Amino acid sequence: MRPLPRRARPGYRRTVLRRTFLHDGWQLAAARWLTPKARVGFSELEWLPASVPGHVHTDLVSEGVIADPFARRFELGCQWVDGERWVYRKEFEFEPDRALPSRVLHFAGLDSVATVWLDGQKLAEHDNMFLPLELDVTERLTPGRHELRIELESAVNVGRERRARYLASEGLSENVVRFDERAFVRKAQYMYGWDWGPRLVSAGIWRPVTLVEHAGRLLDVLVEQAHLPNGAVELRIWSHVDGAGKVEHALAGVSGVFGDGEAARIDDPELWWPAGLGAQPLLDVTSRLLDAEGRVLDERTTRVGLRRVRLVREPDRHGESFELEVNGRRIYCVGANWIPDDSFPARVSDTRTRERLEQARELNMNMLRVWGGGLYESDEFYAACDELGLLVWQDFPYACSYYPEDPDSLKAARREARENVRRLRNHPSLVLWCGNNENRTMFESGWDDPERHPPRYYGERIYEGVLPQVLAELDPSRPYIPTSPWGGALANDGGTGDQHYWDVWHGRGDWKFYADSKARFASEFGFASAPGARAWARVALGERQAPQRPLRDADARWHDKTLKGYETFVGFVELHYPAAKNLEEWTYFSQLNQRDALRFGIEHFRRSDFCKGALIWQLNDCWPAQSWAVIDSEGEPKAAAFELRRLFAPALASLCVESGKATLFTLLDNAFEPLAAVATLEARSLLDGCMLASTTTDLVLTPGERRVALELDVSAWEASETIVTASFAGATTFRLLVEPKDARLVTPRLTARRVAGGVALKSDVPVVDVYVWDPTGAGRFRDNFVTLPEAGEIVLGTASAPGAVCAQSLAGAHAVEFEP
Repeated sequence: MRPLPRRARPGYRRTVLRRTFLHDGWQLAAARWLTPKARVGFSELEWLPASVPGHVHTDLVSEGVIADPFARRFELGCQWVDGERWVYRKEFEFEPDRALPSRVLHFAGLDSVATVWLDGQKLAEHDNMFLPLELDVTERLTPGRHELRIELESAVNVGRERRARYLASEGLSENVVRFDERAFVRKAQYMYGWDWGPRLVSAGIWRPVTLVEHAGRLLDVLVEQAHLPNGAVELRIWSHVDGAGKVEHALAGVSGVFGDGEAARIDDPELWWPAGLGAQPLLDVTSRLLDAEGRVLDERTTRVGLRRVRLVREPDRHGESFELEVNGRRIYCVGANWIPDDSFPARVSDTRTRERLEQARELNMNMLRVWGGGLYESDEFYAACDELGLLVWQDFPYACSYYPEDPDSLKAARREARENVRRLRNHPSLVLWCGNNENRTMFESGWDDPERHPPRYYGERIYEGVLPQVLAELDPSRPYIPTSPWGGALANDGGTGDQHYWDVWHGRGDWKFYADSKARFASEFGFASAPGARAWARVALGERQAPQRPLRDADARWHDKTLKGYETFVGFVELHYPAAKNLEEWTYFSQLNQRDALRFGIEHFRRSDFCKGALIWQLNDCWPAQSWAVIDSEGEPKAAAFELRRLFAPALASLCVESGKATLFTLLDNAFEPLAAVATLEARSLLDGCMLASTTTDLVLTPGERRVALELDVSAWEASETIVTASFAGATTFRLLVEPKDARLVTPRLTARRVAGGVALKSDVPVVDVYVWDPTGAGRFRDNFVTLPEAGEIVLGTASAPGAVCAQSLAGAHAVEFEP
């Protein structure tokens, strides 16, 4: 049975009430602009063109009412927007199809406290960014012209009013901490500001508005899997429909048609595997709703992957394990935390989402944690993860706060969870649900001021009651943890469960203290750095000389939300690298320091026999910022990103230099077969590349094995003039014997020439951490921040050909003789 094109279905028609252009017919106004006396500064402006999906801020930027809040310090100048009530409206013509008797207005996402009006009559009130809103307009929508109007309250003002009422009802003081206005409006929490993002609370119609006419439709399809002892898989498919009719399901490659609940057996299934462990075959399940005469009223295709998942929590000599198992195989999870990719999520296209996820996969990641201060991500996000083999740890969107537990709030939490669990549960990439981000450890540790915390853990009834109840009903096959971190007597202890290890950045400061972590699964750890040149240019409104601004430039400091204090941040970098003279040098040195920090932490976790996962904080940015991201807001990889490809590969060479001895550790994760490879350890002169010592061995590593492969005494040579390199399984790493700022370096002569697929970079002497870029902006490099321990040539892959080449290394800035 071949699917009918949607337009050919006799029982279904969908009218989209939006386009992606400003002139699509939507209009926007602040409610006070519509009252003549209140139109201060807007005497000629009642309604502005608006884009749907979109946000109020982005529409106001487009019309020149406010400046781009991502530039300079303009975030400050548009805070008034969040205190206003906003109104969207659209006029449209409607002519009904008599063959389609039912009509529904579908709002995929309203942000957040909204009232919907049609032709001056109130249809509904809505109060959740994470929930769609559907309204039956069958009787109201007659032939002719109509006006759809959406009024959006100020989430800030509403949150403050609700907070005051709730605190009073609970007998809590107004000065209670970690119970702010954001806890009382169900919207993405990061929009209220975070330690990497701006406060741009905003409002808007952030997902499409659709008018659906139908004679019956499929609302939901669930594909249940039972993996039998003999390896076969039995599927049962269930549907939920609006209207009457018969539902049939067809499976690609499986003969027959199946009704709801009927078993479909696959005797020799192709299993879905995480990236690096096998393929990601996806099975198409086509469901059709048929009328009494067999005509197709509605049709949808659900893509599933056949796989089993288990979270292994077993007592052992270290405490209790926290290890993921897929299809009976234990997995070492390597990856990152994912935050929303823009402060205004409506701007994140499917193409941009896919590009960012492909970047994660190129870094050898196999897991992303969708962090709890953000969103339930788009359908394209999870579909792309299915195809790429990226495992998804999904937090429910509660983060770093207490949350109300009155009956209305618990009811809203249950409805939100049910809707989103239904939407996401068929995705094979989704392997773990988590109730919140850091709420329990916040309560236990008394963040900010222990005396001003409430006497109990507000929100616990959501994470320990509502959410596990919903999952037990709708998605019982996936593991759930009530919070992250989730440990033993205290949530963030480390010997049990997962750990957020922030004693480095928010504690002792130097990244060497990662060695003290005993995390069974390191689900958050990170170190901040500056973004790339294109992000700085966006901050400076395209100013080409932005990187030459002084290090302590006011705009640069404003785009550091890390809460450390700028001098402390700078001090962390200057422990290891020279003092920067401008933003260009600061970007280079801070990114190398971030690279070194993540390398140290990841290698510590992967060398250990107790840790089974390392998820860095964080993959991406929502605006141009100095942050923990390894890919900045413009999609530009930082120095750490290039190193992650090696650090997250199944076979890893970890090089440690201490007390005059270099030690090479080798390990193998996420493999089915042993690996035979040659390991090499060398010491060379930084001045001329002369070989000082070398040792090599043949190795065979079994999956999961960790072994000291080689050792080399390096105490006899001048530390400031020596570089140690290690090679194993096709990858190379290096260490200096002193801090980079203390190394003796020779200025290289660099030349570059185009070759197939990239640029060949040549140096006449050893050169450390060469960063290359194209000053014309045409070229994009796939490889960067490379080291040549002796004179020679290395090929750097490119995504687009450069028109010129410039370079920076630890020895300074360099002109490059380029042969196009």
